[in-house]
Amino acid sequence: MGGVVGAAISKASFGIMGLLAYVFPVLIFVGAAFLVSNSKNPLAYKKALAALVFFVFLCGLVQLLTEGYMSSTTMSEYYSTCSTYRTGGGVLGGAICISTTSAFGVAGGYVIIILVLLISLILITQKSFFGFVFRIWDAVCALARDGHDMYMEGQPERDLRKELRVQERRQRREERQAQRVRELEEALVQENNDGEETAAKEKKSTGFLEGTLLVPSEAKKKKNRKTVLRDHKKTAEGIKNDTATDTDSVAVVSDMTSDFAGNAEHGETVRQDQKDEMPENMPVENTMAMASPQTPMFEIHRAEPEEFYQEPSDSYVQPTAEQDVPELSECYSEPEPVETYAEVQQEPVSENVPESVPQSETRPASQSVKNPKSSKQEIESGIQNIQKEITQQNEVVKREYHYPPLKLLKRGDGKSQGDSDEHLRKTAKKLQDTLHNFGVNVTVTNVSCGPTVTRYELQPEMGVKVSKIVNLADDIKLNLATPDIRIEAPIPGKAAVGIEVPNKENHAVMLREILQSQEFQSAKSRLSFAVGKDIAGKPVVTDIAKMPHLLIAGATGSGKSVCINTLIVSILYKASPEDVKLIMIDPKVVELSVYNGIPHLFIPVVTDPKKAAGALNWAVTEMMNRYNTFAEYSVRNLQEYNRKVEGMRIPEGEERPEKMPQIVIIVDELADLMMVAPGEVEDAICRLAQLARAAGIHLIIATQRPSVNVITGLIKANMPSRIAFSVSSGVDSRTILDMNGAEKLLGKGDMLFYPQGYQKPARLQGAFVSDEEVSSIVDFLAEKNPGMQYNSQIEQQVNTAGMSGGTGGSSADDRDAYFVEAGKFIIEKEKASIGMLQRMFKIGFNRAARIMDQLCDAGVVGPEEGTKPRKVLMSAEEFENYIEEYL
Repeated sequence: MGGVVGAAISKASFGIMGLLAYVFPVLIFVGAAFLVSNSKNPLAYKKALAALVFFVFLCGLVQLLTEGYMSSTTMSEYYSTCSTYRTGGGVLGGAICISTTSAFGVAGGYVIIILVLLISLILITQKSFFGFVFRIWDAVCALARDGHDMYMEGQPERDLRKELRVQERRQRREERQAQRVRELEEALVQENNDGEETAAKEKKSTGFLEGTLLVPSEAKKKKNRKTVLRDHKKTAEGIKNDTATDTDSVAVVSDMTSDFAGNAEHGETVRQDQKDEMPENMPVENTMAMASPQTPMFEIHRAEPEEFYQEPSDSYVQPTAEQDVPELSECYSEPEPVETYAEVQQEPVSENVPESVPQSETRPASQSVKNPKSSKQEIESGIQNIQKEITQQNEVVKREYHYPPLKLLKRGDGKSQGDSDEHLRKTAKKLQDTLHNFGVNVTVTNVSCGPTVTRYELQPEMGVKVSKIVNLADDIKLNLATPDIRIEAPIPGKAAVGIEVPNKENHAVMLREILQSQEFQSAKSRLSFAVGKDIAGKPVVTDIAKMPHLLIAGATGSGKSVCINTLIVSILYKASPEDVKLIMIDPKVVELSVYNGIPHLFIPVVTDPKKAAGALNWAVTEMMNRYNTFAEYSVRNLQEYNRKVEGMRIPEGEERPEKMPQIVIIVDELADLMMVAPGEVEDAICRLAQLARAAGIHLIIATQRPSVNVITGLIKANMPSRIAFSVSSGVDSRTILDMNGAEKLLGKGDMLFYPQGYQKPARLQGAFVSDEEVSSIVDFLAEKNPGMQYNSQIEQQVNTAGMSGGTGGSSADDRDAYFVEAGKFIIEKEKASIGMLQRMFKIGFNRAARIMDQLCDAGVVGPEEGTKPRKVLMSAEEFENYIEEYL
């Protein structure tokens, strides 16, 4: 568009300045106009020179940002590159880069260029960069403080202490605003009093001279004074509108300015009227209190408590020439900060300040003034409530749960890592040759070496049946010389058959390894359970809430108790007592009693089998109560209920519903409970297993006798997740897993893990935690959570249920109608037989036998002794006490 000349100018501009050639014409025009308009100002030439330096170093910065520093590039190459491609900073930018970057490096070049740009910018604007930053910071801080105070004032005041804090914040903000008013008034008064030479004239201008009432005579002073008062009135009214509060300081400022302005405008007339209305015997100081516009600010504001107030002196001392009368700026006495609630109660608060009534201004300090916000009775009741809260605060404190540190758990030795690679290759070759000798051609595709077992993955050739490999299990065991092998045919998700062979060197899996793993640390559930390591050595972490109930079975010494300990310790490391609660039932007495004292327990560890049935029945009752609460709040499960309770708005005066914790019930030996109270235990377990998942209640049941009379069909059908340790026979394995395999396990933590959702059981090596580690964790929790209290209500219900027939008998509601009469009759006759009851109450044999069994369960009569009559165990008084307590 510009022709040959324009192209030449463009090329030269880009070669010299690079990308800044686009803005150079505009800068030339602005700079020329600036110099022409300020031709006689030497500062303009300095600014122009600083702008030139800024432009040159800006070229260097553009060169570094676009093309970068090229060490072997000459000035002519900079010119040709920038003019051809219209980029970079041109010759100027290249010169700056060469001079700075070659000596100080690229980073040093950036620093030098930016510093020169900042210095040039300061010279151009004549403004301090850091001063500007500090002013912005001060403004932001002031805005944040005022905004925070306004926000805290807008919050609902739920108690008197919070109201005091709000008043203190409001008072501080008013003090800051009053400080600004004082500064403005001092400046205005100083300007107004510049022409006054002596203190006498200063007193005359304020209306004080020897106790008489005078008005300034000069019109100019009167006009200046009106201006000062008008500005002061506007300032005070602006503060009153901004704060919109009913505090004393704002009311005093507003009323004072109205009196002051009115008296100044009307002159001596108003003051003389006030003088005529005064009694003749009024002291001179009260006369001055009426006349002076400054005195009400001293008399009206009473920020100090009553004991610090002093009555005015009867004798008035006339100020001398050396004594200065207080100026307008000195009349704003800053209120003392409110420190205690008692001082606020003693402090009189004026509802309104009359403009021309001096009697209200000289009110004695002992006179009580009404508080516009609360009555005296409300304040006294508030003080009592606060004292009660303070006394209770030290007693009932919500303690924070201290999670136990990982250092309480032992590390693995790290020495044994399973069999060597050479041994694994030899075993794989031997396995392949053994099968080939029996006419089964297979190929070993993968070897997974776990902590205790190595799995060899075999891929059979086309036409080879899987059953052939399974039938050769004994021959494989013979050729490999191993205690036992387990064949998994096929491996879930793989086109291979797995043969699991025990390692010659076992590797113990410590619980600390699993808890430190990424799988456990990233698990979001509070019921995460560190199970152990799988066949490939990968940590396995599961969620109890998704199981939702777990059945653990295995022979004695196979690792059940250790598995339960790892489950409990995992919960202690993952969940707080507010999130998860535990109920432990230990008929063996010695396994779980060590956990007494941890804050997660609802009640102490239950060791009595009779009370265990009561604990399970309490869990059923709690489950039904939770479902009723869910129906009331229109939610489906525990998670939805807790979210709704946490997010709901509670009206003032009402309490927020408490969040419900998840409950885990751990039974260490089911077989013993089924012997003592089979009916109640089975019914409670079945009801919990069927319904308790959504209520957040989960069952963990362990037994060492996995027979059908212990793990009944109902219990087995409602316990979808199982863990099988080593058992003695395939029958027990089928009872637990519905398949063989558990009888081939090695023991000592070797398990088949079969949770809900798995197609086949997975072989794992369970994590190990010693008794010393468990004891150290329990001691740590007991030390960090002192004064832990159990739920006495639940404990009482469990004990009552255990005493009232937790041995399998009927409850009070199921007893026969003749139960009480039959008991009294037997105690009276001192003989107990079914025939006696038949003849006495004219009932059949079956009903009489049931009544006799109920009396036996209650402890009235003894057990059956063949053909002999039963023994009577209770006296009449004991039976009466039993009836009053349980019936």
